[in-house]
Amino acid sequence: MKKIFSLFTIFCLITSVYSKDKVELKLLKSPEKLSDIGSISDIGCDLCGCYMGIDPNYHLNIVGLRFHTFKFVTEAHTTESLAQNDHPDHEGTQSAEYYNNLELFGRYYITPKIKILFSVPFSQNNIDGKTLNGFGDAKLLAQYQIYNTDMNGKTKYWQRIFLGGGIKLPTGVYNKTLTNGSVEPHFQPGTGAFDFIFTGTYISKLLEYDLGWSNDVVYTVNTVNNNDYRFANRFNITSSFFYEADAGNFAFLPHAGVYFETAKEDRYKGEIAEGSGGSVLFATGGLDIYYKKFSLDMTLQLPVNENLNGDQPENRFRIYTGLGYSF
Repeated sequence: MKKIFSLFTIFCLITSVYSKDKVELKLLKSPEKLSDIGSISDIGCDLCGCYMGIDPNYHLNIVGLRFHTFKFVTEAHTTESLAQNDHPDHEGTQSAEYYNNLELFGRYYITPKIKILFSVPFSQNNIDGKTLNGFGDAKLLAQYQIYNTDMNGKTKYWQRIFLGGGIKLPTGVYNKTLTNGSVEPHFQPGTGAFDFIFTGTYISKLLEYDLGWSNDVVYTVNTVNNNDYRFANRFNITSSFFYEADAGNFAFLPHAGVYFETAKEDRYKGEIAEGSGGSVLFATGGLDIYYKKFSLDMTLQLPVNENLNGDQPENRFRIYTGLGYSF
């Protein structure tokens, strides 16, 4: 982990020497006001995604902390279903699972059009009172701006398009056992495998009314870990509308939309892992608050429809909060 941070720091220092002038970096060929645009990129999934939040300070580097918690619930099982269940610790009338994640994140601009994103999570997962703690898998992404509307006095509708990708490193714990000795892959803070992440973002804003629309697509290609377990590839898309209200040094951005994720079944030793994969549609909403270069983001996701394969815990809610400082 120390080597990863050291290499990233050296990389940033070297590239900053060759970056363009700070004024040009800040403008990005468009106004620098907070009202210019916001960007939403919700988490891809409970294990393999990357959450970025609404970010009007898009032209600045940023560092911060984020916290998210997911809740899943499983109803009572028969003895037979418990024996076959992919989650053997579910007992009683209802079983609850909480996946808590504290994440150090950052963004660094190499050039006005290229930005690097990184995150290092620490997880505390609670399954019916039994906890699994440890560092999760670090992520390193890059995005390139392929289109940006030229700003002039007649511009009323502004658009930006980003494409990018990166990797998820197997830095997390993935072989911890529960009290019954089982090693359940989905309970682990990490996956134990290198994964490849591809992203695309479309942002637009009707400047006259301070209304915006953001669409983010994430596709994750997973590989096999040392346990011969392979999480299925995942596809996620977020579509959100937002509105900006300014009040002096403060800005408030309420946002609402939908988030969809889908995956096929996982594989264990080449065979389908029962009770894995499916699709879920969430309704999302939240509020982001900005004070100068400080930001606070809050998002709630509630499932409206899910189609899961086999016997799996049902989604109840997902909550995201984050504190950031732009510089």
